[in-house]
Amino acid sequence: MERLISTYLISSICANLTPENKYMKLVQAISLTAGFSIGCIITGSIIKQPMLRSLGELTGFGAISLGVIVKLNSANEEKEKHLIAFKQESIFIQTKFEETQNELNKLGKKFQTQDTRQRLHLANIQKLQHQQKVVLATVNSLEQKLDFYEKSQKPEKIQGNFNKNSVLPVTQSQESMTRVYIDGNNLSFAVDGLQIELDYDALRIELSQDASRTNFKYYTGIHSPMNDGQRRFIDYLKYQRYEVIGLPILARPDSKSFKTVGDDVKIAVDIIGEVKKGDDVILVSGDGDFIPVVEEVQRRGVKVTVVAKKSMLSEQLSKIADEVIYLDDLQYKLAKYRKFDVA
Repeated sequence: MERLISTYLISSICANLTPENKYMKLVQAISLTAGFSIGCIITGSIIKQPMLRSLGELTGFGAISLGVIVKLNSANEEKEKHLIAFKQESIFIQTKFEETQNELNKLGKKFQTQDTRQRLHLANIQKLQHQQKVVLATVNSLEQKLDFYEKSQKPEKIQGNFNKNSVLPVTQSQESMTRVYIDGNNLSFAVDGLQIELDYDALRIELSQDASRTNFKYYTGIHSPMNDGQRRFIDYLKYQRYEVIGLPILARPDSKSFKTVGDDVKIAVDIIGEVKKGDDVILVSGDGDFIPVVEEVQRRGVKVTVVAKKSMLSEQLSKIADEVIYLDDLQYKLAKYRKFDVA
């Protein structure tokens, strides 16, 4: 009964009230109800009216129940306010965190770009230094040849004063050569793995260090008919003083890719047929199929250097090579620019 009275009092008092005024009105209602209850109990006791006293008691229980309900509602409202404030604060913190994370990502990309640019600038400086070394070495070689030529001509001039018809035998020097054989397909996959655009002029300069004479051969598959892009690439290689050996291309039956036919065999045949004692061989490939030909020319007293990407280099080939150069260590010297993955 008292609960019904409390509910009725709450609904009647709180009707059409704003949340700000609701609490104050309920407090006033509790005070009035408590006063009314006490008055009924006292009056009923004095005039000996049990009904009035019972009404006072019921009203008292209703006031107590109303007070408890008000306290519970007030506590729930405070909890809801704190929960809403906490959610808003969480959303604000999350937003700030995401903004900070985005700023850090931008700064990281800027730093990476700046670091790459700096490395490329250093690589360009090193390339110029290498070019200077090659030019100086070429000049020194020409000066030595000129000096040798001048010395060899002096006896001829002296003898010519006595016998104009005399002929001196000419001795041809067997000058050693550094021969560079490049597996185009293997190099292309390696460069893609390093995510760089290769500067073939820088590659030639890098591999020509300490070499008086060099010969660069680039083996690649050629479409028939040749497309414009491939024609421009081959013309570029020839301009950079590469000898381009074109080989046929066939489509793989199980995919849309293509395979160069006979490139490894052609490289091996050329190495066996061209390399002589005293030459140096630089093999730009990590393919283990070249192990027999490397061992063969080493038996002739030829030094073999293998140039390849670490992850693409045959373990056995790296063991038998006289020297191994990793493209990973040269990438900033050989790169026109670095390719970036765009997220």
